[in-house]
Amino acid sequence: MLIEETIGRGESQRWGVSEIRKFDTRDEALAAAEQVTRDYQPQHPTFAKGRDVYQVGADSWIVWVPGATREYHFRISVGKQV
Repeated sequence: MLIEETIGRGESQRWGVSEIRKFDTRDEALAAAEQVTRDYQPQHPTFAKGRDVYQVGADSWIVWVPGATREYHFRISVGKQV
């Protein structure tokens, strides 16, 4: 499972993979990914005001997180290492 989000501060902000988690089975990875959509605390925004979760594929989600001054999103994907 991969988590992609805005990383860094100020001029150093960029989009990137912030976390990689490995699982023994695809079912375990999918269950963990669904949990992450609800519980993961992204680096940005600092003060989240909620979240909207969108499943955009059988194994990927985008989570929209409004903050005090800006809105951010992060993406969770389940893939197979090759």
